[in-house]
Amino acid sequence: MSPVELSSPCVSTYTCCVWVFWFVGLNGVFIMHSTIRNINFNYEKIIIGSSLNALLYSFLNNIPFVYVNIDPPHRFDHFSPEQDLSFFGLENNSHILVSPTSTKIIGSNKDILWEKLYFYLTLAGLNPVGDKASSIKVGDKELKVFTHKARMAKINFEELIIFTDDGVSGLPTPAQLPEKKYKVYDWFDVRSGMKHEYDYIEDNTGLVSEILFYPTDRVDGNQTYKDAVSISYLTEKQLNSFDYSDINARFKTLKMMKGAGIRGARNGRDMLNKSRYKYYAVKIENSLREVECLGKSVYESTDIIKFNTDSFDDIINNTQLVGSYVSRIF
Repeated sequence: MSPVELSSPCVSTYTCCVWVFWFVGLNGVFIMHSTIRNINFNYEKIIIGSSLNALLYSFLNNIPFVYVNIDPPHRFDHFSPEQDLSFFGLENNSHILVSPTSTKIIGSNKDILWEKLYFYLTLAGLNPVGDKASSIKVGDKELKVFTHKARMAKINFEELIIFTDDGVSGLPTPAQLPEKKYKVYDWFDVRSGMKHEYDYIEDNTGLVSEILFYPTDRVDGNQTYKDAVSISYLTEKQLNSFDYSDINARFKTLKMMKGAGIRGARNGRDMLNKSRYKYYAVKIENSLREVECLGKSVYESTDIIKFNTDSFDDIINNTQLVGSYVSRIF
């Protein structure tokens, strides 16, 4: 069967071959099996990455993007209260967080903008592979994108903009390797001590430098009961040491919660003083350890391959919106 070429006047052309096979099943039922081969996309520019910065760059410049591992902002990543989001049709709502010793103001969650950008970019056809890629290989003005089901799409380009090398091979040797440091999230289910006024506790040391409290996801419609997550900044050696394990993170989290005056559920009145209440001890259980690598390899850009390390503000301030389909429907 000869290839069928389909084209889009906006951003790309692609070619594919489709084979359709019919066979009779054991029960005499006809079953159709189809496979797609030789998918070719042609773009002037293509982005590798799915972070907020990558999607913002894609939106402003009308450039398609591909990725291996989806990279939304973390649940606790917020904009600064001063960030203006009206350009995206969003309102930056500020919130006051309370700790035993201080308060701080944060803006809206970054994932609100990320989700909107991802939806409209996909709707506009700028996410050609979606979440199907398992690896990407960079060649001479071409990308080979392999899917989880052993399919391959080839993307021809004139310029490649890379925001991440995660799952990407065929890149030049890094000019500088990162120092291996990790941001570690230890998630806890709070079994006793879920009701209190605090949003965070700070310690500013390596293991459990901060504890964040958030409305538990284990109770539908909950607004008052809180679970906890501790944040630690560790080296690779510390990450592999028992002294910095999730067990010891739990012990330190308990100590910090008790030191902040957080108590467990009420347990009746004091028999010797009826005006006083007794409380159970704070009880937490390890739920999950999440490890995020902070360092990134540093590459030197070429005429064809550009490595983009700009911040969100840099991209906003230095890029003018290109008139396109996605900018009209956004």
